[in-house]
Amino acid sequence: MFAKLDYVPTARQQEFHDATEFSILYGGALGGGKSKALTMEAIRACVRHPGIRVGAYRRTYGELKESLLAELAQVGYAGTLGASWNGSEYELRFPNGSLIMFRYAETVKDASRRQGGAYQLLIFDELTLTSPDVVAFLETRLRSGRADIPVLGVRSGTNPGGPGHGTVKQRYVDPTDYGRKVVVDKRGRTVRFVPSKLSDNPHLNPEYAADLTLLEDETLRKAFLDGDWDIFAGQAFPEWSQDRHVVDPITIPESWRRYAGVDWGYAAPWAVVWCAVDEDGRVWMYREIKAKRVGEAEQAERILAAEHGETVAVRWADDAMWATRGDARPIASIYAENGAHLTEAGKGGRIAGWQRLRSYLADGPACAHHRAQGWDKCPRLHVFSTCGSFVRDLPALPFASSGDPEDIDTNADDHLADALRYLLINLGTGAQFHFPNPEPSVRTLDPTARGPMSPGAPVPSIGGFPIIGGGGNPWAL
Repeated sequence: MFAKLDYVPTARQQEFHDATEFSILYGGALGGGKSKALTMEAIRACVRHPGIRVGAYRRTYGELKESLLAELAQVGYAGTLGASWNGSEYELRFPNGSLIMFRYAETVKDASRRQGGAYQLLIFDELTLTSPDVVAFLETRLRSGRADIPVLGVRSGTNPGGPGHGTVKQRYVDPTDYGRKVVVDKRGRTVRFVPSKLSDNPHLNPEYAADLTLLEDETLRKAFLDGDWDIFAGQAFPEWSQDRHVVDPITIPESWRRYAGVDWGYAAPWAVVWCAVDEDGRVWMYREIKAKRVGEAEQAERILAAEHGETVAVRWADDAMWATRGDARPIASIYAENGAHLTEAGKGGRIAGWQRLRSYLADGPACAHHRAQGWDKCPRLHVFSTCGSFVRDLPALPFASSGDPEDIDTNADDHLADALRYLLINLGTGAQFHFPNPEPSVRTLDPTARGPMSPGAPVPSIGGFPIIGGGGNPWAL
């Protein structure tokens, strides 16, 4: 079949075609021939399995035309195999009843239009550019009502970067040790990663490779040439370092004030982070929660259970939690009724929050913990290794591909980062803090106020410096 289409796979493409696992990712550097391999894989499945239905996806039809459909056109729409192309429906039909449907799905709403359909093979080109929620929804469409038509699974291709980077890396790259082994996921399905580099494709012109080699931006060079999944083009926080920012848990002194940040969600993840501020104003993230489909009352209960035996001075939360939604009461009110009192974060804009986070990722004089290891400097943000979701999510966040280029892509998994942003934007810059007295007093929370204390109470401070609050905060300056 490949010969009839004048297709000679490279060694890496052949490895992809030979793989039989349920979920297979062919990905990495630019120029690895991923779109070609995906198109050929879809055609081969249709020839081999009469009656099979294949869904081939990208975010938009424009992207389809530039990738999968362009590859399909190069092989004459598989006319030598007897296939017929319907240009108005974007469907390729074979004499044996098999069908490839080329579709777009940028949102779950787009994907839900296919809710009644069934596929036996899903093709995703540029998987990381597709929202993980869209991918998860479409995978629920994998089924077969006939014993003679097998469910083959998912075949994807991609480069590092994009809103789905973290999810894809977590599913395919990390568990397989960058493609060195096959793993079985929690659903019992086999998962394989076939890494690709620019050098794997001998058909590319030398000038293309030379141009990428000469890129001055090391981030782009590593991503485009080597398919490096730890650093990628468009990465929002390249300053993050697993070795420098992540620490093993330590015993937090009682004198350090503790704070929480809350990002509400239900269908999208609900996220909470807890941080302690040391004598020099460094922030130590020591706990996280991230979960879906947890009601407001249970969220409050889980927060209180996590905080059992400790005093949390303020919980800063997404301002939207005070909004009225039809007849439903504000979410913050339900939290308060269940004993978890919140303070509006007064976010001050997403961009300001991300800049504040970057200021804490930067280095300052080394803390006692790192001085003991011989460090002169260390980051102003330390994250306990037990906060595994945050450690995975933050370095995978990309910049927005539309709107404000300084913002984070809202399709990415930014929920824990949002929770931390709410907290940090209210603390101020790390350099602002210093503790002349290492034992700040603990104040009692007033359940009737939006702020952490009743109106008229003394302005809270750290070492004589007022904590900067936000909208809805009665003691904000």
